[in-house]
Amino acid sequence: MINLYHFKLPAVALLLIALFYCPAVKAQTPVIEYEPDESYVGFNQGKGWAIGGQFGYDFPTGALSQNYRVTPTYGIGLYKKVDDFTLNFNINHHAYPVKSNAIGMVDNRFIVLGFYFGGAYDKLITPFFKVYGGLNLGAWLKRYEDIYNYDDECGCEINNTNFYFAPKAGFTYLTSSRIGIGVEAKYNVYVTGYDYVTNTSGGKLFNSVAATLILTYHF
Repeated sequence: MINLYHFKLPAVALLLIALFYCPAVKAQTPVIEYEPDESYVGFNQGKGWAIGGQFGYDFPTGALSQNYRVTPTYGIGLYKKVDDFTLNFNINHHAYPVKSNAIGMVDNRFIVLGFYFGGAYDKLITPFFKVYGGLNLGAWLKRYEDIYNYDDECGCEINNTNFYFAPKAGFTYLTSSRIGIGVEAKYNVYVTGYDYVTNTSGGKLFNSVAATLILTYHF
């Protein structure tokens, strides 16, 4: 009598080899490549524009955090898609509140108006979702009260323009109604000629971290 046990393992092996090489049954693994969808209206095809609004919070760090607290930040922006990059121009505004233990020692009003250009490299994760990283460069205009000027004739407010840059990273989800919903994180670096801790002149670097919700309309 033929012992089928001796043919069991070779038969299984031959069956697996046949399934692997047979074109009719061979499983094909598709290579997924996400391409821009019509709902992008050309924005992610390298020829689109978008306008947007920003709302978030700015967290002072280092020397700046010794006297000033977290503050809301607002902004508007214009965006242009160029191949795998997005260029932007933004204006933003925030005002740092003074900590209770610093009142009377530093400027009570610390209002910042920022103007900056930027660029980011985009990476599509799905047809409707992208992540990006880049850099902003520009200037920020600081308006503050001069607590050491007791001349009632003066306005007691001084404007000071300084250099600004910020590495950034974020993501954007684009809905079918052309509305983009995104979150962005920035590490702000302010190069200023005034020390807000000691109230003395001299070049200083001041830093903050901003987390922002960005709503954009693509057209």
